[in-house]
Amino acid sequence: MKADRLTEFTIYLAQRPGELAGLLEAADVAGVDVSGLSVTEYNDRGLVRMVGEPEESLRRVMESLVESGVGPVVETPVLAIEIDQRPGAVRDLSVMMADARVNVKYVYLCPGQNGTPTRVVVCVDDLDRAIEAITINGA
Repeated sequence: MKADRLTEFTIYLAQRPGELAGLLEAADVAGVDVSGLSVTEYNDRGLVRMVGEPEESLRRVMESLVESGVGPVVETPVLAIEIDQRPGAVRDLSVMMADARVNVKYVYLCPGQNGTPTRVVVCVDDLDRAIEAITINGA
């Protein structure tokens, strides 16, 4: 099991057709490979969480949206953890975090593409302790 530290970008969008498409199109035009995406509704707005590379390009996309009146944008340190595609893989990871006394705030899946492994993006209350738990238990 491998864990990478990433910066996740969260942005709030208006609930109207084309908002998500515009965000994803802007990321594509900027050359961002969006590797993780979660979209939910919160207080009648779209809550979009994204990870992608290059991170700096994604940051510029988000900043340009804020300048145009969309937002706000929040940057959050997260872990992208490779997992096996098998029943119970996310459960096993959550048990590992619980045993290490790491609180998992939220999780979303990132499917593997072009030979890359499936990963989960995990927001936790202690990244260092989570990485230590993965190193000790997940190798």
